[in-house]
Amino acid sequence: MVLKMFSILLKKGMGIFHILDDQVKTVGGTDKTFANDLYRKCTSHPRFSASKLQLGSRQFQLEHYAGPVQYDTETFVEKNKDEIPREATDLLLSSTNQYVRLLADLVNGEPSDNVGLHGAISGSSSRMKGGMQKKTTVGGQFTKQLRKLRDRIDNTKPHYIRCLKPNPELVPNNYNAIMITEQLRYAGVLEAVRVSRVGYPQRYGHDQFVVRYGLLA
Repeated sequence: MVLKMFSILLKKGMGIFHILDDQVKTVGGTDKTFANDLYRKCTSHPRFSASKLQLGSRQFQLEHYAGPVQYDTETFVEKNKDEIPREATDLLLSSTNQYVRLLADLVNGEPSDNVGLHGAISGSSSRMKGGMQKKTTVGGQFTKQLRKLRDRIDNTKPHYIRCLKPNPELVPNNYNAIMITEQLRYAGVLEAVRVSRVGYPQRYGHDQFVVRYGLLA
């Protein structure tokens, strides 16, 4: 489940975030062209789906561990740009302070004659390529963070507390057994319990269990 979700989100050329970034880089990229690209490239993925009604509304659905989640592509492309309003950069450029004007250059990704100040801010010339700052999209930032998290998890032995959604209305005293079962199944908990009942993993003795978990009672 996790690997399949990673592939639909991060796979180069075919993942949702890569498709979204391509729309930002493409002249004339819009939410409509983004949605059309999604339907063309992701329809065959087992975790991706879009009904006829969703196609008409430029929506899509992903099958997460806790169940299906519907997304609307409206404003996806614009929000992914992560751009500061033009008025804000104009205000910085109007400043008589050289350092403040340099910040506007950095924000706009424009070359500057203040190479020394650029180096002082970035700490390294690697952040500049030919005097130009490379802008990172919101999707690009998220992709980088997600890959780092995946690498960290792969190199450690984490323990998780599994949180379950009791009902779709999020109201108290309403236990939806079917919804809980689906979440447990998607998360692999039921399979883990099945393997445990077979007797493969090491089990705690009763005294050990009470010592370790008694404080939860």
